[in-house]
Amino acid sequence: MDRALKMVYYDEANVEKDIFAHLSLAQKHFQGDGMPRDESATRRILDQIHRQSRAFAAVCYGYMRSKGLGVSEDLGEGQQWYREAAYWFHEEASSGEPISANNLGYLYAKGLGVQENAETAAHWFEEAIEYGSVAALYNLGVCYLNGWGVAQDDEKAIEYFERASDLNDPSAASVLAYLYLEGRGVNRDPAKSFEFNMRAARAGSIEAASALGYALGVGLGAERNIAESISWFELAASEGDAYAQANLAMYFCHSPELKLFNRGWTMLMNACDQGDASAKYQMTQILIFGVPHREPDYASALDLAMDLAELGHPGGYHLIGVMYEHGLGVPVDMARSASWYERAARKGSSNGQAALGRLYAIGSGVEQDNILAYYWLRMSSPTEGSQAQREMGAIHARMTERERQIAEKFVADNPGPRRGSFGLKPLEQDVFKAAKRRS
Repeated sequence: MDRALKMVYYDEANVEKDIFAHLSLAQKHFQGDGMPRDESATRRILDQIHRQSRAFAAVCYGYMRSKGLGVSEDLGEGQQWYREAAYWFHEEASSGEPISANNLGYLYAKGLGVQENAETAAHWFEEAIEYGSVAALYNLGVCYLNGWGVAQDDEKAIEYFERASDLNDPSAASVLAYLYLEGRGVNRDPAKSFEFNMRAARAGSIEAASALGYALGVGLGAERNIAESISWFELAASEGDAYAQANLAMYFCHSPELKLFNRGWTMLMNACDQGDASAKYQMTQILIFGVPHREPDYASALDLAMDLAELGHPGGYHLIGVMYEHGLGVPVDMARSASWYERAARKGSSNGQAALGRLYAIGSGVEQDNILAYYWLRMSSPTEGSQAQREMGAIHARMTERERQIAEKFVADNPGPRRGSFGLKPLEQDVFKAAKRRS
């Protein structure tokens, strides 16, 4: 899991701000990337960072020059500004300043103004922790999670994340939410994952707000609530989060109201322009299945699905399987469909796992096999009352006792790939009526 390290400052209200996340947002505002172009919003963000200190101003200039943000792009001059930032952070860190020690570690981790050195980065994060930096607790946790400059160790990573989360660090709570959802280093617990995401989102994590939108949209770790899902996605999308934009767009694109559809389609295009794979996945679904204001376009859908497949996106594999199973723009070919479903299943797509299990159950495109049918349906982690759960129950009922024993042993011996979240499934047509009833 490639979680981002962070360089921080604290504003007048003592709220932590991630500098590079804010600089990236400033660039999105300036370029109109995923949101309306707004130079005044760009200036507000840059001014806020500039005011912090000479070191932060140098970081700001380094980013602007390196990215061509409001000035001509010049990577060499960008590095010069980062070198100045490293100098001032080092001076302050040597005097025991926790924020500066953390930020110096970040520069070494990224090779900005200094020679990239993961071990030196981890050293400064450790120094920053000694000085009292909460952000450094998170950063060192990331180092242990990924084995950057230290020996990889999930248990130590979780220890640092928990310490940071207890001190209200939103990024640490967000990672803990992910770990509990994946069952990495801890027992899988979607409800606990939801709790950590709620803690992180309330503390200002845009990533966690987006994750809450998804969890509430599908009922993962909490009761499904479309109105609340939309609310959290709205918050994250307003900050330029492409994943939230893609999922929020999926809601709007299914609306019978043309105004909402147009808003959703524009958001989806913006997210696709940012290269977001989840947005391409959502658009592919719309092009395959159609929505009230958009007819299916199988040729375009297949092109997009193939693009996703080339990126190794499990959702792309699954949707190609759907097209071959139902003959949507391509000839019906159950063997090909099963092959694409298997690729999706082995990459962690719950949709692909359920579809592959169903084909094994009926012997279509593959040889009929109750054990493999049960296994793949079980791997999809079907929710209570879902079609996949009903199919799994039916297969279990028709198995012999010997087959059941073999199936359970096969599940135990082959835990399978971790599940992935690839965006919301297509929603029922009356989604907005349901949202109004619950709000």
